[in-house]
Order: sequence, then C-alpha cells, then structure tokens
Amino acid sequence: MNTPLLADFATISKEKNMKKALYLLASCLCMTTFVHAETIIAPSPQAVISGPSKTVALYGNSYTHYNNNLNTRLRDLARSLLPDGGKGYAWRGITISSGHLGWHIPNLAFQNNLQPWDTVIFQGNSTETISAKAATRASFTESAIKMAAMAHKANEKVVWFMTWARKDKPEQTEKLKRAYLDIARQTGGYVAPVGLAFAASLQQHPEINLYHSDGNHPSLAGSYLAACVLFATLYNQSPVGGALPVDSDMKEPTARALQQTAWEVVTAFRQQNL
Repeated sequence: MNTPLLADFATISKEKNMKKALYLLASCLCMTTFVHAETIIAPSPQAVISGPSKTVALYGNSYTHYNNNLNTRLRDLARSLLPDGGKGYAWRGITISSGHLGWHIPNLAFQNNLQPWDTVIFQGNSTETISAKAATRASFTESAIKMAAMAHKANEKVVWFMTWARKDKPEQTEKLKRAYLDIARQTGGYVAPVGLAFAASLQQHPEINLYHSDGNHPSLAGSYLAACVLFATLYNQSPVGGALPVDSDMKEPTARALQQTAWEVVTAFRQQNL
C-alpha cells in the first residue's frame, strides 16, 4: 500500500525521528483498518454489498436443502451469468434438517478453518425469528450476534436470508421482514429479501406454485426464486436471462418471471426507507 503516510514514515525514519514516525505509522494502520472494516460491515441492511463474493457459504436447514440444495441452484445460475462462467467462484451449502441458527455455530467455526470465505449467508429456522416463544427468539438473537462476530473476525461479509411466510399465513411476511432487518442492523449484516420476493411473486404470478405440498418448504420454483434473489443481492446484477434450473421441467416463461420478480424486489428493497 503506497500512501503519503507510509512515504512520510520512510523519510522521517531516515532522519531518526522515530517518535513521530511511529505515530504516523500507527495512524496509517488505523486508517487501513477502518477502510477494511467498512468493506466487511454493512453500512445498512439494504446497502449494495461491498467487495467481491467469489466464495460463498450458505448456512441453512431444509428450506435451503430442498430441491438439490439452494447453493447448487445459485451456483448454476451464477455460472450462467458471471464473466468467464464464474471461474474461481465457489458456493457451499451447509444444512441441518429442522436446524435453528445456533446449531450452526460449530459448523461456522469448522468451515472458517477450512478456507477463507468472502461472504456467509445465514438462514434462521423458518419462523424462528418471530416465534411465539420468547426463549426461541432470544436464542436466535444471541446466536446471530455470536455468528456475525465470528464471521466478521474472519473477514467475511454477513448476509441474512429473510425467510418467507407459510402459505396459509401471508401476514408473517411483514413480521419476518422487520425481524431480519433488526438483526441485520444489530450485527452489521446485509439482507437478502427472499421473503418479500415470495410475497411479490404470489401477487404477480399466482399461477406459479412456490411451495411444496406441505405449504411450508419451497417447490423447485420457490428454490429458484430464492437463488435469483441471492444472486441479485450478492452480485448487484439482474438474474434475468440466467439459465433454467437443470434436471427440471421448468419452462422458460416461468424462469423469466421469477428472475424478473427477484430483480424488481431487490432493487425496490434497496431504495425503500425501512
């Protein structure tokens, strides 16, 4: 790093004025740390993500595991849209069936020892953030704060995966939105508005079924919509024109509708004063 402060440090050192030189060096290091922190800590939950997301780890449960794991849907979509087919990029999914967020604390520590990650995505258990049980909500908050601190210490950006409402309880969308915005503000994280994209798609394209037969887990279309939202959030790029999900019978008009909805929701989300 060639800065005026470092240049001054070299000159003053030659003059053997070490006290002043050390002061300048310390100032330079503080400035460097501050700039670095700004790239890791989100200025707001709705901000455009700063810096690259070439290596991404996604921590979730069956919401992300369904339909051949969300990370593979994100990977395939990204490879079809990123320059040079996303060469050098990696996406990993770590899931625990029915898992709550805090269950992933050992997984996060283990994965961080394997390799550095640019970005980690955290998804709480479906409606864990708005549970009627105060202890469940408190556990989520405590775990979220701890995991975000672990991630930031490892120089990883944190993205919160806003979950969707159950099919028969659309009123949950607003509560989930508020809960994920709140935890993102507390932890210096970004928010991927997946739940808002579900609500928008159900309004705009009710013919596209986003839910598994249980009315809770995602159908293939739901997983693909989530992947489109994550892509738009991570790379600040429209998913429109991306590849259809492999090993599926999804038609192009359906894929394009989901891609467009994802991009519109992410763009609008970033412009809203929430």
